[in-house]
Amino acid sequence: MFRRFMVSFSRFMYGRNGVDRMMSGLCIGYFGLWICETLVGILTDWYTVYFIVRFLMLGLFGYIIFRFLSRNIEARRRENERYCNFTDRLFRKKRNSYGSGYSQGGYGNYSGKKVYSTPEKPTRDRKNFKYVKCKSCGATLRLKRRKGTHTATCPRCKAEVRVRSLF
Repeated sequence: MFRRFMVSFSRFMYGRNGVDRMMSGLCIGYFGLWICETLVGILTDWYTVYFIVRFLMLGLFGYIIFRFLSRNIEARRRENERYCNFTDRLFRKKRNSYGSGYSQGGYGNYSGKKVYSTPEKPTRDRKNFKYVKCKSCGATLRLKRRKGTHTATCPRCKAEVRVRSLF
């Protein structure tokens, strides 16, 4: 029964926008408005503010559903790219020092600009390797984890990098 529902839902969602990074941000904003509405409703008698927040929540919910079910994927992709570039600038994401320059965040290079993000350190390598940034060129080096203080040479700029590890 559940499998049949999932197959029919996936068939319905084919060619639609679905969930992206902007959708996650909108849902977080909706949750924040819900908390504000609850606090205003419980702590104060400001019915006007309560209904304004509730009206904003209704509009945001409608926009979330519209984006989720939209078949105009290119327009939604451009919106998502603008949102991602804005939030990356807002939270000052650092540029990665290797790879193609494209981010791993679920959005790509659609406008001709490269979108950068910091590379995620694999959790499975944390026991055996240490990730260190080169002071001169900013490259991320993956070094074997050894106890004590060691020096390593950056393969990009040939600078000496000091590495200290307690374990």
